[in-house]
Amino acid sequence: MLTLDTSVADKIWENWLRMWNENSDIAHDIISPAGYVLHLPDATATIDPSTISGPAEMSKWVAGFTGKFEGLRYATDFGPFVDENERRFAYRWIGTGRWTGATGWPHDIPGQEAIFVGVDIFQVDESLQITECWSQGAVTRTT
Repeated sequence: MLTLDTSVADKIWENWLRMWNENSDIAHDIISPAGYVLHLPDATATIDPSTISGPAEMSKWVAGFTGKFEGLRYATDFGPFVDENERRFAYRWIGTGRWTGATGWPHDIPGQEAIFVGVDIFQVDESLQITECWSQGAVTRTT
């Protein structure tokens, strides 16, 4: 069994950011194919999270979501917070990009900057692949 510590959490998180910022197919490297559960807040979810049950669905959702923005980039605000015994860790993140009018959200005005903040909490299995993610994010400002 592999051990989750801060350095391992950082590596998984770096790949998570690469999945969101560069290549959604990285989901196949970090999401457990044996089963994955995504938890999103009901009021603001852009999808039904029960439709995301593995790396292929996660990759497709990430590509679709990020494709609705121009230059959307996520970065670490702070973290990790690691619970080695439970194999859980969390990071706070910030995302910035430009609205394109593709989301249908009321504040999606093409060309204006969007700033998101959020927290992701992860559960990993014995092989340190992500089996569960609780994600909470919100638009904090548009310019």
